[in-house]
Amino acid sequence: MSLTARLFRHHWGHYLAAALIGAAVALAVLFQSSFSELFSYYSALTTAGAVCILLGLLFCVSYNGTFDVFGYAFAQFGSHRYENLLDYSRIKAEKRSKRGWTFMPWISVGVVFTALGLLLRFFA
Repeated sequence: MSLTARLFRHHWGHYLAAALIGAAVALAVLFQSSFSELFSYYSALTTAGAVCILLGLLFCVSYNGTFDVFGYAFAQFGSHRYENLLDYSRIKAEKRSKRGWTFMPWISVGVVFTALGLLLRFFA
């Protein structure tokens, strides 16, 4: 799989979820400030972009297995089907590699929100 396919070829639902979360954050910022000022739209779009980018980076950290220790600890409460943390991490890494880089739609949508906000700020 090429790098561009890994970065941008994902199910449309991932992009839709990121766009909806970004729109909700932008609306929340707009409700807090006023709908009549141009600076409020700049602030709302860049805030929504930052939130989406940071969520994407959090998903990236999770994709690389940073939180496997916590998952293993919770998995040990119910059933003991994993012998140790190494086996748990290996199995989870195989599952994650099959899904692909699902964190990239969040980062892409966040960059679009941020770019729209910056364009609004500098060209309007």
